[in-house]
Amino acid sequence: MVADQLSLIDTDTLSYILKRKEPAYQNSLHYLQKFGGLKISCLSYYECRWGYQAIGATKKLQVFQALLQITEVFYLNPAILEKASEVYGVLKQAGWPTGEFDLLIGTTALVNGLIMVTNNEKHYQPLIDYFGLVVENWM
Repeated sequence: MVADQLSLIDTDTLSYILKRKEPAYQNSLHYLQKFGGLKISCLSYYECRWGYQAIGATKKLQVFQALLQITEVFYLNPAILEKASEVYGVLKQAGWPTGEFDLLIGTTALVNGLIMVTNNEKHYQPLIDYFGLVVENWM
């Protein structure tokens, strides 16, 4: 199922798309037809790039670079950092552990009014429960 509104693609789903793993790949094609490009966080950019660099996967890096031509990268900015700090404080007080990258990626989606596309819903559960993050799974 493809979102009817703009979405931020999480690192795991981006990896599935790059590997052409179904159904994420087909869902990405439908999304591209509808919206013309993907949206990712700079942290997903970093995670994919360092992952491929670390194993010397030059061909995968080339595929990633090609995909970036039709991908908007959202960089951390004061609005995201302020919201992420607020989110962290609330979640820490509530006893919810969350990884920093997931918190920042999820907050990027929240601040920009985007649906979060991920196969790791559990990682984003605190943001769903406390802040209304909308999550969709393309797998």
